[in-house]
Amino acid sequence: MTHTSRIFDVVVIGGGHAGCEAFAAACRLGVKTAMIVPFFATVGTQPCNPAVGGPGKGHLVREIVALGGVMGKITDQSGIQFRTLNRTKGPAVRSTRVQTDSGVYVQNMQRTLSNYEGDGCFIEDFAASLAWTDSGRKKQITGVYLQSGELIKCKTVVITTGTFLRGMLFIGDELTPGGRQGAKPSVNLAKSLEEAGLPLIRLKTGTCPRIAGDSIDTSKLEEQFGDTPAPFFDAETEDYSLPQRSCYLTYTGQKTHNIIQKNLHRSAMYSGSISGIGPRYCPSIETKIERFPDKDRHQIFLEPEDQQGKTIYPAGISTSFPRDVQEEMVRSIPGLENAHIVKWGYAVEYDAVEPQALTPHLEVDGFKGLFLAGQILGTSGYEEAGALGLMAGANAALSVLGIAPIVLRRNQAYLGVMVDDLTGTGVDEPYRMFTSRAEYRLLLREDNADERLFEEATRTGLINTATAAKTRAEMDRVQNTLDRLQNTVFTPGAQTNLRLKEAGLTELKKPVTLIDLVRREGCRLENVFTIAPWLAELDEKATTRLEVKIKYEGYLRRQETQAKRLAEVDSIRFPGGMTFDGIPGLRGEIIEKLNFSRPATLGQASRIPGITPAAIEILRVYIQRHHQGNPSDTD
Repeated sequence: MTHTSRIFDVVVIGGGHAGCEAFAAACRLGVKTAMIVPFFATVGTQPCNPAVGGPGKGHLVREIVALGGVMGKITDQSGIQFRTLNRTKGPAVRSTRVQTDSGVYVQNMQRTLSNYEGDGCFIEDFAASLAWTDSGRKKQITGVYLQSGELIKCKTVVITTGTFLRGMLFIGDELTPGGRQGAKPSVNLAKSLEEAGLPLIRLKTGTCPRIAGDSIDTSKLEEQFGDTPAPFFDAETEDYSLPQRSCYLTYTGQKTHNIIQKNLHRSAMYSGSISGIGPRYCPSIETKIERFPDKDRHQIFLEPEDQQGKTIYPAGISTSFPRDVQEEMVRSIPGLENAHIVKWGYAVEYDAVEPQALTPHLEVDGFKGLFLAGQILGTSGYEEAGALGLMAGANAALSVLGIAPIVLRRNQAYLGVMVDDLTGTGVDEPYRMFTSRAEYRLLLREDNADERLFEEATRTGLINTATAAKTRAEMDRVQNTLDRLQNTVFTPGAQTNLRLKEAGLTELKKPVTLIDLVRREGCRLENVFTIAPWLAELDEKATTRLEVKIKYEGYLRRQETQAKRLAEVDSIRFPGGMTFDGIPGLRGEIIEKLNFSRPATLGQASRIPGITPAAIEILRVYIQRHHQGNPSDTD
């Protein structure tokens, strides 16, 4: 695509997963959109692990698909191994994870984005600074200055710079400016954000060395196969298109741990070179050994980065050791004794914006038209970045169109949980999504993401009419089947009881509805196909959703009741721009926590660690009195 004008509705800065979803969302909504990226060839790259999904993360990808996003479909098209994790556990924590061919993923992403003819274009340059006007009450975005000096005029900007803001790479005592290996950092833009008054924090992440596949001895390793049939993220995916590959499991041992402990002082993490805070739940191998000295081994998953298995990602040994230590460490691991490292591991330190500076629709508070998404908000992972990018890009476009923004509730989506966590309580380390973060996770399953987000997807126009019609038809089919199950009654009889016995179920002694029969312990929908053959016409997705609705009906109803109470508390907003100083009855430590976190609603305040129920009641009374004295105040 080529541009014919340098005036846009939405400008997206950055071409990572957040940038890709932001660009695609804005284009789908029909506004004129540009992506500023130094080199189009780097758009959609996977700089860390070659996989998408997992607990919490797979849920986010399903939500991206439900909102019309591109990550799920592209992952399906690029997958070389598909698995359902936690298959034997409850439906809330079952999740899809897909190994991808990283090169094919990039090609598919770039091809998909390039197809947004008419509404989107790409500008190959560095974004140097923001342009805005200041009315005194709010700053208004007017454009983006390029490194070349040109001003790109626009109404809104979505910044998705990942790890590039003043990024610095560390391999031992080697320091290289960069957002990832081989890419320059964004220094001027970081300065521009400081000038705009955005609060910056310093964070750290890292990646593993890469190993040549033909240098690994897999004969002594545990092989892990993909699932058959393969689980896909997108309902429209019918089959995988690439050859499938196995992963392998190995472990560190005492020899590895001795090498690490002996060389800790040479790691950038422990030499004092890095000041940024790293991710607690995805630590470097140095941190694992230091933090868990009594653990005699750590898992390492050998994940292929391509369909030929030429390059392997050893998940679990992210490191900032110098090259000689990395090589010694890797070769101490079973199966990797003769490993050839084709790319060294490194740590990267970068600037991020304190996410509490944003509103719940990802616009910078006090700024009109400035949205942020991805690692610039302190998150970690492709899935978190993609989901935030979709919301930020959509809301930037919706603001141009004069349509109400997307704001998702905690009981509505994992994306809602993540945004509430980020904007409500902030981060003190890179944020990673887990199912345990969602208090209503039984409501937020992978299988019902399209149902949960259908209203927002159709209200905003993020999905087209054909997709909306298919989703509506699927939802109606499940509901109609539930109604039929509820209204179908079986009475005891020789033929019925014989079929039940053949299915391994107890005989009937009195009339029972089909739905009550399925509710029985140990009974599955497939067990009653012999007496209700019409159920066999359902596909696996519909069957799964039905079984959850039937088996967990009581738990679902309870969580829905709890969620309604949460919605009531979250609807109570604090007056705009208020501080909590001087509110009678609040202790000093409570006031300090509230002023630091700056919650937008009473619900957000209740989720701040250390805020007591008594403090929440004091705040509730304060808000009521404020609105009584200011009946026109709608902030």
